[in-house]
Amino acid sequence: MERRRYIIISLIFLIFWVGVILFFGTRNPEESSNQSYFVYNVIKSIDNVFDFSDTKWFREIEVFLKKLWLGDQYADSIALVRKSAHFGIYFILSVFSWLFGYLYSKRLLIGTLLGVSLPALIAVVDEYSQEFVGRGSSLNDVLIDISGAVFANIIILVIYVVYKICKEIYLRYK
Repeated sequence: MERRRYIIISLIFLIFWVGVILFFGTRNPEESSNQSYFVYNVIKSIDNVFDFSDTKWFREIEVFLKKLWLGDQYADSIALVRKSAHFGIYFILSVFSWLFGYLYSKRLLIGTLLGVSLPALIAVVDEYSQEFVGRGSSLNDVLIDISGAVFANIIILVIYVVYKICKEIYLRYK
């Protein structure tokens, strides 16, 4: 009964997060731009307090991400915020997908496959649906979304392996 409850809760989180993603994807260009500016202004406010944007590591990460996600095209900070949001929301979707797949099947492979394939499918559907609200779809955005999902799965797998190793060591010396 407890396992079933966890499966249902993870499915609710998964469905909710897919809804959040599709909600953001169906905003018209003006609303989407306003959301980006709002997030950018929040980050700038936090930066004004902690002054992290003047650090060397921040500038190195910023340059790396701009080259990785935006290539040679000019990119302002708003564009980087938008691309980082793509990465982050699909990272979270991947965690929820993996959790549901793993809890439902009790198999690591199923959790991993669902943790990458469902976010990839949602990314394609989301980019396609943007065409209907006057926004362009972008293969680059889909690739950023999938990279967020893959990165989440890598972190989950590392945590899983470390947990299993620690558990084995603990049981061996108990």
